[in-house]
Amino acid sequence: MIVAFRESVEGILLACMELMDDLGCELISAKDREDLQQKMDFSGIENVKALGFRGTKDTTKLVNALFGKQRLRMFQRDPDVEGYISLVLRHRSSRAIELVHFLCSCEGNAELLYSGKSVTGKKYYNYMRDVSRSYHRLCMFARPCSVNGVLTVKVDSPHQIGDMFCRWLARKNPDLPVSVIEGDIAWIGNGGHVGLETYTQVPASLAGSLEFADMHDEVDDLWDMYYDSQFIPKRRNKGHARGLQPKASASMSKMSERDSYKVERGIANCTLDSFASRSEV
Repeated sequence: MIVAFRESVEGILLACMELMDDLGCELISAKDREDLQQKMDFSGIENVKALGFRGTKDTTKLVNALFGKQRLRMFQRDPDVEGYISLVLRHRSSRAIELVHFLCSCEGNAELLYSGKSVTGKKYYNYMRDVSRSYHRLCMFARPCSVNGVLTVKVDSPHQIGDMFCRWLARKNPDLPVSVIEGDIAWIGNGGHVGLETYTQVPASLAGSLEFADMHDEVDDLWDMYYDSQFIPKRRNKGHARGLQPKASASMSKMSERDSYKVERGIANCTLDSFASRSEV
């Protein structure tokens, strides 16, 4: 029997259940139904058992069926099994079918996902950590700029984390639409402000045409004004600033580049009074 599953948390878990029931079944993974149809046409396969393409199963119940109700993490910051699978699938080197076989090889012991006792287990745990670190670096250093009133940022990551960052950015700015451009696609958050769904995906070429009239294109200028007015020369600490924002991360946005420059070079020693004559003061 040929089993086709979607490359999602639900699809992975359903494929594990199917493989454990029938160790001889052949697995095919696909990102969506269109991708599955293309693979079937290419290989000449006519009938498959499709899993995870409707998105109706409770993933928590599937996890409990596979691993039971037990302690599912090694460290406090590690995600649960569902989060683990979600992060691993975003890694550029992840292989969905290999992941299914690895999960089944754990034989109900979820600690093997985190302990790294096998070569495959260590590899996929490192995949999970790599994606998690990339996501947190984006949250720390990738600052959006205002484009037609839409908070817009381009992300440059080897992993598929644009939608994660878009949801985080939308939660931080609920009163504004946000756009996260990842390659040739753009993730839109708080889309209701611009007549779209709350979270949706559009071609990157269309992201620049979105407009939000309630936002002025003055975010960068306001930040500069705030930064300059609060700057205290005696508290300037280059070493500490470099530790919090390395130069490699400063290039993620124009605003962070300016911040890094100000830390390195300081700001102009002047105030608004410098531009007014004494008679007017």
